[in-house]
Amino acid sequence: MKIRNLVLVAGLAMTATLSAGIALPAFAQDAPVSASAEAQGQSFFKKKYKIKGSWSLVQRDGKTFVKFSEDFKTKNGPDLKIFLSPKSESDVNGKNALEGSLNLGALKNKKGPQEYEIPVGTDLSLYSTVLIHCEAYAILWGGGAL
Repeated sequence: MKIRNLVLVAGLAMTATLSAGIALPAFAQDAPVSASAEAQGQSFFKKKYKIKGSWSLVQRDGKTFVKFSEDFKTKNGPDLKIFLSPKSESDVNGKNALEGSLNLGALKNKKGPQEYEIPVGTDLSLYSTVLIHCEAYAILWGGGAL
């Protein structure tokens, strides 16, 4: 299987399409890779609460996942969910976090590694951030730039 080599190119907004039809932002160079490919870890940004650790995009068995690192940790809260948002870090807030966002599911745990599957066919070039958001109270914990 050939997909684009998952190497971040600083400052460039390049995209690549994987065999599953999902476009990944900020990757370059054609190269054969194994059935599991992972982008470098990205830092989280804080809006309301600190989020430790990092996240990455993982391609495995024709599916794409948002993967939180082993050292991931954040404050517990009600109704925390993971979203992909079209809004940038500077533009997103608790009140507008859901506008145009894709819900990937409830936060599985406040610490430790975890993965959230991105639906097949999702065009990731339409999204700018991965968010941790309290939907019930419209409080944005924080997130990471795609």
